[in-house]
Amino acid sequence: MPQGIIEALRNDHDEVRGMFAELETATGEQRRDLFHQLLSELVRHEVAEEEILRPVSKRDAGEAIANARNREESKAEELLKEMENLDTSTAEFTLKLATLREEVERHAAAEETQEFPLVEAKESPERLEKMGRVYAAAKKAAPTRPHPSAPNTPVAN
Repeated sequence: MPQGIIEALRNDHDEVRGMFAELETATGEQRRDLFHQLLSELVRHEVAEEEILRPVSKRDAGEAIANARNREESKAEELLKEMENLDTSTAEFTLKLATLREEVERHAAAEETQEFPLVEAKESPERLEKMGRVYAAAKKAAPTRPHPSAPNTPVAN
């Protein structure tokens, strides 16, 4: 059965949580490679989410909720940009990684408890499934590097 957008987003959240857990114990090249994989996954997820979910979320969950999630994503993207060229073995990187994990997990929890249920309640299963297909395509086409100065709008993405 095809996956709806909410299920796809929750699966992404679980994947990212697992990547953070792996990063905690990784060292050397493995840590560097895992971080770049995490960076790419987070950026693609956020860009596609802002493009496909947020316009619907603004209507279904309200502008305040949608805008708060966009602000959280911008903050995480700024942190990713700072971390992108850091040596992953440094204390500075480790500190920023802990901050990023906390922010990303708080953001995902807010989406899962505040935003997603309202969208699910107002959209049909068929619409959510269609949005899931469009989300998957948008994620494949999304950039893989952070661009924190770019506006968080579907048109800009």
